[in-house]
Amino acid sequence: MAGDPLAFFTANYGRARVALIGMSDAVGRAVRAGQSGLTSDGQPSLWSHAFLLGDSRLDRRGAGGALSPSPYIFESDLHVSVVKDQVKNGAQENWVGKWCTGDLEHVGIFDWKLSPAEADMVMGTALQLVDEELQYPIAELVGTWLAIVLKRTWAPNPFNDPHALYCSAFVRYCYQQAGRDFMAASPVDLSNTAPEHLAQAGAFLAEWHR
Repeated sequence: MAGDPLAFFTANYGRARVALIGMSDAVGRAVRAGQSGLTSDGQPSLWSHAFLLGDSRLDRRGAGGALSPSPYIFESDLHVSVVKDQVKNGAQENWVGKWCTGDLEHVGIFDWKLSPAEADMVMGTALQLVDEELQYPIAELVGTWLAIVLKRTWAPNPFNDPHALYCSAFVRYCYQQAGRDFMAASPVDLSNTAPEHLAQAGAFLAEWHR
């Protein structure tokens, strides 16, 4: 499905749904290549990042500053902006349009059919992690890459930081806290949960490809 990715996210919005994206920039390609040991054909994964769809909000991003509804997201990310002289590290809430750039190649959205109470717990956990300033663990990415290469994703990540989660582990942790771990039957340790693991956990509700 091609077209405007922001329109895709808006059309398939659902509170606490899980989104996977695949980016074609240098970081995205590196993350995708690092998961080649998890794919069925040994090729790089389609997926480089995961996040939760939060609330749909009215903001002034419409034409001429008009009010316009669009999804906001919860994620764990490391974003450095030279232009804004800004570093955002770890759990954060952002506008989904942050990812709707020319580097976006793939999107997949999961709907795990949460009850309202379960969705509240997922969102409440995500917000709490933002408030606690949960960090993004770069060293843990290296640990996960080694675990994939050595086929030891079942073992705890040797670089695990109790106050840090990268994107896909962040998403899974929020679901675990709601009692809905979509990888409960998997031997993969939380600290080694890669975007490709999430992609293999179920069927997408909807997909978008550039």
